[in-house]
Parts: sequence; structure tokens; C-alpha cells
Amino acid sequence: MDKNFSSYLSISSLSWKVENKVILDSINWEIKPKENWVLLGKNGSGKTSLINFLFGYKWPTSGSIQVLGKTYGDYPLREIQKYIGILESSHQETRIQRQLTVRDILRTGLLNSIGLYTQTTKSQEEIIEQTLESNSWIYPEQNFDTLSSGEKRKVLLLRALIKKPRILILDEPTANLDIHAREDFFELLTEYHQKNEFVCILITHRIDEIPSFFTHAFLIHNGKTIYQGKIEEAFQEKYLSKTFGLNLEVYKKEKTYFLVVKGR
Repeated sequence: MDKNFSSYLSISSLSWKVENKVILDSINWEIKPKENWVLLGKNGSGKTSLINFLFGYKWPTSGSIQVLGKTYGDYPLREIQKYIGILESSHQETRIQRQLTVRDILRTGLLNSIGLYTQTTKSQEEIIEQTLESNSWIYPEQNFDTLSSGEKRKVLLLRALIKKPRILILDEPTANLDIHAREDFFELLTEYHQKNEFVCILITHRIDEIPSFFTHAFLIHNGKTIYQGKIEEAFQEKYLSKTFGLNLEVYKKEKTYFLVVKGR
């Protein structure tokens, strides 16, 4: 894929209806180089649906999607997907083929599959060895199912990163993790982001877990855009209250934001 593009992602007038119900309403979104975005909204707001269109899992009712200068529908989808890494822990942990080792899980990342159906090449095996060597906490032959929840998420993160994507999508990657496992995960993410060139999209409903390298926020409510822009501009009470449908106060300590319901 050529490098002659000004935006990593460009979504124009995207809408999606299911049985005449509007799920996403005229969404526009552009991600430029060196921007890292938080997609923030309550459960059912349309966050995951929007990401499903970005990765090509679904097709919108109207609108267009362009990734790295290539328009969906005009360019082979599978070729575009090679440049997108995605971590959807709620689905991947259950869908990935059973009885795979950690090494096997990394192989599926290079093969763009949920199981081992073809052989990896010599060069791919070298990439896997490099990843294992730089992550000494991994036991390569351990069965994935026997890992702790925090270890599974980190392995899935490495799986998404191993093909060196240009765009990394994280769909609520630390849901149901304790605070230690959550911090451990984001420490690994930050380490890789400092060493590699990719833009990151974090889907979440918690503003207190956003790593400091994120620059922009897209606030969504009931399939409609509430605000898009730099985080310090987006995380105002008026926008966050609309996003979550509550009367909220926003606090900031150092680089971390916190939400509190007013009057509580």
C-alpha cells in the first residue's frame, strides 16, 4: 500500500439503519498521522458498531470509508485489513481455536485467522521469535486458556501488533480486569506505541483509564456525534454529560480525568 495519503482514516456521512431504526446517524470522522483517538460513549451508543464498519465486518446503509487512502468497495477489503490490528477481547477469547499455545496465538495474528489452518513461513517464525524474546514474561508453549485474564489481554495485544499495523483498534481491552492488570496492559501498549509507528483507537466508556499519549476524543451518544476534537477540549462537562445522559462533573489530576455524578 502506498504512502500517498493525508489521513489514516476518513469516514464520510456514514449511517446505518436496522429495520428502520437508526443505529448510526451521519457520522464523519478523520484521523490524521500522529493522532490517537478515544471513542467514548455509554454501552449501546454505537461505538462497536462503528468499529465493525471500519474493519469491514459490516457494511453501512450509506456513506463511505477510506483507510490509508483506499476506499472500501474500490479496493480489496482483505488487503486493507492487513494494515489494521484489532483487539476485541470479548469475542476473540471465545472464538479463537481451542488448545492453542501462546506461540500459536501469535501465529494467528500473522495469518489473520482465528486458528491454525496454514503453515507460517520462515520469516514469520522469525518475527514470532523476536516478539517472544522481547517479552520475557511469556511462556511460549503455555496453553492460552490457562492464562490469567490480564495475561490473555496482553497476548491478544501482541497478536494485534505482531503484523505491525498502521491502525490499532482496541475495543474495551481492559473490561473486567482488576486495576493491576489494567495498568500492566496499558504499560505494554505505551511501550509499543513509543517504539512503533501506528495510530491507536481506544473504545471505552471510562475516561480514567486513557493512556497519556492519546490526543483526541470522539464522543458519541445514541449513534450521533456529540463532539470531536482534542481531549482537553472534548472532556468538558457539557459534552460528557450529553454523552452519558447524566449531570456530570469532570476532575483532572495530572493527566488523568475522572467523572462524578453531580449531587452524589
